[in-house]
Amino acid sequence: MRLIRKTVIFALVFSVVFFVLHTADFTGMIIGADLDDLGGVPWLYSAVCLIFSILAGFIIQHEWDQWNALVEAVNGEVSALQHLWLWSQHVPDLRIPLHKALRQYLTVTIQNEWGPDAQSESEAAQKSLSMVWEAVAALPPSPGLVMPATAIVGDLLRHREHRQHSGQRRMPPILKVTIGFADGLVIVLSLFIGVKHLWLDYLFTLSIALLAYVVYLVVDDLDHPLRPGIWHVTSKRYERLLAQLQQQT
Repeated sequence: MRLIRKTVIFALVFSVVFFVLHTADFTGMIIGADLDDLGGVPWLYSAVCLIFSILAGFIIQHEWDQWNALVEAVNGEVSALQHLWLWSQHVPDLRIPLHKALRQYLTVTIQNEWGPDAQSESEAAQKSLSMVWEAVAALPPSPGLVMPATAIVGDLLRHREHRQHSGQRRMPPILKVTIGFADGLVIVLSLFIGVKHLWLDYLFTLSIALLAYVVYLVVDDLDHPLRPGIWHVTSKRYERLLAQLQQQT
């Protein structure tokens, strides 16, 4: 719905500018020529579009890799928590304290480490992780108990660190400005590529502008994976696991 709303607003604003520019008498005076006969300008515009498409392609590929890395880290962290929870079912002395620590960790993670203003390191989450370690450290010195628990907790910490690193990494500001500037050039210059048939001109110009605008929205959303936008990585898997743990108590 957010994508539809943003594109509709953009299309309306762009349409107004397009028809004002193509029907106003002063347009020809400003550019010194008819919009329908600008000679080799379309070829120059094609070069701008080519540069923009190459730049956008590389950026989207890099940001998409970052997005996938974050999703894999989230899935790995939740899976490690689930394994630790299921494993604790077979250790009666560990079940209650470990379940309490896991519930606290999930609650703190959802509240403090998610969203656009999320903390990269939450003190409350660190305390809950310490509780998990203390519960595991209290196990009897049996290889059959200690080794699986240590492996699962190590996997949890590795995925947690990966999630924090991937979720907080941002595109360099100069690169963000460059893609925004290129996107603006494609949109604005498309208004000056005239076609003799007005409605065909409007159709193709609007299509180019909408495509360039959506590309920028994609880049911006991929650069902020935890910020609510057209799409983003949510904490639903953590919430579902927390609900399951709360039902067990």
